[in-house]
Amino acid sequence: MITFKVDKILNNSLVLSKNSDNNEVILMGKGIGFNAKVGDLLDAEQIEKCFVLQQITGIQGYLNLIESLPDDYIELTRFLLDYASKTLQTTFRETLFFTLLDHLNYAIERYYSGVVIQNRLLYEVKSFYPKEFEVAKYGITYINQRLNISLPEEEAGNIAFHLVNGQSHQQTMQHTLLSVKMLKDIFNIIQFNFAIRIDKQSLHYSRFLTHMQFFIQRIFEQKQLQSDNDFVFQQVIRQYPDEFKCANIIKKYLINQLNITISNEEILYLILHIIRIVH
Repeated sequence: MITFKVDKILNNSLVLSKNSDNNEVILMGKGIGFNAKVGDLLDAEQIEKCFVLQQITGIQGYLNLIESLPDDYIELTRFLLDYASKTLQTTFRETLFFTLLDHLNYAIERYYSGVVIQNRLLYEVKSFYPKEFEVAKYGITYINQRLNISLPEEEAGNIAFHLVNGQSHQQTMQHTLLSVKMLKDIFNIIQFNFAIRIDKQSLHYSRFLTHMQFFIQRIFEQKQLQSDNDFVFQQVIRQYPDEFKCANIIKKYLINQLNITISNEEILYLILHIIRIVH
């Protein structure tokens, strides 16, 4: 049976130890630090997660933070991530525990200081990442009940950003924030060019949103769709000149934002989705 020796107790749920490679690790488990002593042995069955310190950027700062926080904050972060993982049926990067704990602590500090920071992308987060937002909203409600505080809905938007960014297949937080901003701007470009209000309850909107999310992800990963067949592209742009004009405006916007080139194949699919959403 694999065992770990307690080197330092951080709080009731976290202890420092070393793994079989003699690397420092943080062990997480319900109550594993409670009544524990340095030198005690822990069975693997007691451990929920094992974080290798050298794999976590800025870990010393997080360690200092953990030792300064109430156990409630640790437990609330654990609860939120467990709930999110089960509800969204996904896995998260190990670093999300630390970044989310840091964010929650900062949010609670701001609450007690009376500082309110408006999340200007709250509406877009609700629209683009509804599942993550609902999970985050539930988490905020739970935290408010446990701590007898009143964190605002904006915090659910902030936590949703962390959940999106923390999923294993996602990019950096900077990419996540930029993606949401670009999605918002692209929808505004389409609405302005066609003088319409897009029905955000429609199936075409949902399909377009999904396409754009994957499109932006492919751009970040440098995996754009490519094709040598130009015939269909030429046919479409002749038949739908207004949609092509709009797609070109979006193309120029993305080039300006990201300093990239965009393939005709990607523009073709963009035009087809614009056709669906505006007609």
